[in-house]
Amino acid sequence: MPHLLTVFATLSRSLRRVKPVALAAGVLAPALLLPMGCSVAASGGVSSAAQKAQAGSSTGVIPSSFFGMVVKAPAAQPGVATGARRLWDSGVTWAALEPARGSFAWATLDAEVAAAQQAGAEITLCLGMTPQWASSRPVMPSAYGVGATAMPASLADWDTYVGAVATRYSGRIRAYEVWNAPETPAYWSGAPAQMGENMSVLAAHAAAAVHSADSAALVVSPALSPTGLAAFLMAGGGTSVDVVGSTLASTSGSGPEDAAATIQALRSVMAGTSVDGSPLWNDQGAWVLPQGGLSSQVQAAYVARALILNAAYGVQRMHWYAWDDSNAGDLALTGASHQPTESAAAFASAESWLVGAQMNGCAATASGVWTCQLVRAGRTEWVLWSVNGSVASSSLGASTSTDLEGNITNIAGGNVTVEASPMLLQ
Repeated sequence: MPHLLTVFATLSRSLRRVKPVALAAGVLAPALLLPMGCSVAASGGVSSAAQKAQAGSSTGVIPSSFFGMVVKAPAAQPGVATGARRLWDSGVTWAALEPARGSFAWATLDAEVAAAQQAGAEITLCLGMTPQWASSRPVMPSAYGVGATAMPASLADWDTYVGAVATRYSGRIRAYEVWNAPETPAYWSGAPAQMGENMSVLAAHAAAAVHSADSAALVVSPALSPTGLAAFLMAGGGTSVDVVGSTLASTSGSGPEDAAATIQALRSVMAGTSVDGSPLWNDQGAWVLPQGGLSSQVQAAYVARALILNAAYGVQRMHWYAWDDSNAGDLALTGASHQPTESAAAFASAESWLVGAQMNGCAATASGVWTCQLVRAGRTEWVLWSVNGSVASSSLGASTSTDLEGNITNIAGGNVTVEASPMLLQ
């Protein structure tokens, strides 16, 4: 088998050479919803995001667990419906749970698990952040404690920690993510060239410890980019994980549509490997932009579009970061006093539109209108938005439109005006 890094580089160059296929502007019949891997129209001034994007395909009925959330305050509940909870940045790292070898402090994690169970949310615990006493670099500073971003000096300590957690929460914690974003120096201080091998070793030991304590629990790979995932798989990490994790956040101001190319690249790296066909989770979805860079209306539009597109491209779970972090840049779901923002309302609308519906994919027209087809109880619905300002588009036979604020409008005539904020046509 060729080296996966070489394969990924070749695939990336090939994807950049794909020529877009034009669709009729403003008209999109169900047959034109393209399967995964087909190109999307990108002429007539469509943004670079739409130029790079490709259409999603049918992904089946969307469960409530697709809508995940990180909640930082222990035992807090988000003000929007979520079916999954990722435990991270809330005082439940390895360093916090085991401050001294063999001495565990469970109170915070107990509260987190109880809160998630009360909300009916499936729980993913992010493992890692080595205690200083167990660290191979015990004097390395980090925001998570001295020595926290280094490999454990002894894998036996890692085994004990993971086994203790999985035993205590057997049947309650659904999944264990091996490490948070190890390609980022803030979370992993190892040599980049060794990251894939190190994470593969940790994943193998974590899988053994988790499955020994709870055979039904899932092991999730570290959240990795396509390049990082290739290195992890080349080192054998794919044989230890049940789910592939990635961080599909963006620092780009060009819109959520950019994530489509990354999802496609991840799928290309997964193809033909031990994780081919495995679930793909977005373990820390958000748009981390400078404060004040976008209006509140555009922020809300981006939140909804990000959720819709992740579902359309086959991401099975999206953990939004984070309910109670108003300092994460634009698209924060709550303000400084934890009051919900317009983005939170958009999250709630997307959840109500998608859960229980079958997603039959999305495609973009030459005029920059994105159209996604949903089927619910045998009835076809559509979600539309524009990346090029206000654009007239076919109403696709729908009689009403609903905006992100829940306002319902009767459609007069055969066209609707599509803008940056998604609308639901029924």
